[in-house]
Amino acid sequence: MEDFVEMPSTMWTLLTRARDGSPGELDALLRQYRPPVLAFVRTLVRDPEEAEDITQEVFVTVLQDGILAKADRLKGKFRSLLLAVARHVVSERWRARTALKRGGNQRPLSLDSVASPDDLPLRSMIEAPSPGDVEFDTLWVDNLIRIGMNRLREQSAKEGTSYFDALFAVVNDGAAYAEIAERLGVSVTDVKNYVHQARLKLRRYLLQEIHSYSPSRDAAQAEIDYLLKLLEP
Repeated sequence: MEDFVEMPSTMWTLLTRARDGSPGELDALLRQYRPPVLAFVRTLVRDPEEAEDITQEVFVTVLQDGILAKADRLKGKFRSLLLAVARHVVSERWRARTALKRGGNQRPLSLDSVASPDDLPLRSMIEAPSPGDVEFDTLWVDNLIRIGMNRLREQSAKEGTSYFDALFAVVNDGAAYAEIAERLGVSVTDVKNYVHQARLKLRRYLLQEIHSYSPSRDAAQAEIDYLLKLLEP
């Protein structure tokens, strides 16, 4: 695959470092992947504060030794793991609340109870998509685009180019090339070039992000093909 780019630190490496207490890696993890998880949790939980708490608990759970070690060895989809854990945490909150109302004292199930990387529950969580995953996956695509646009903005600022400004004006504002040219004080031809270059860079950033959490080139290509289908009208 021509667009494959070897990343200096894979998603699994980032997770391991975050688990081991690296503040920078943990901040990067939350900055990149908290938005889609929170948005998904909000579709299940009405209370904003509880949704925030659950989202935090999702990442705390993912970073537990047992979960991360097993998930790493299975090399499944990171987004599938996040989705499975999010559903698990929401389910256990509901189970505990229901048990409390009934006066029960049931011990909730725990992801830590998975004994080995060969256990079906964890493998199913990571590898087996379900029809309900589409909603979360759509949020995942939106977040990947957000990450890519943020990288484009940072790189454009560093290089002193107008690539980000031009593409953002087209995509976000729906501005015509002539209007953008007037804003930037350049020709329409320049704007067309800026937008073209911006799209090429954005595509590269998105591919890099997908490869960073995919265990192989084949898995990355399968992920790209799947996510592209979500963008089809």
